[in-house]
Amino acid sequence: MSESDIHKLVEEYIYFYNYQRFQAKLKQRAPVDCRHALAA
Repeated sequence: MSESDIHKLVEEYIYFYNYQRFQAKLKQRAPVDCRHALAA
């Protein structure tokens, strides 16, 4: 596994963590969705 492969995997996980992972404590919303709702 090359350094660029690892970098891509980390970026994909960060995207998943912030945009696609729903949390019960955020009322089943992704963290970014929750931040956008609070900012509105």
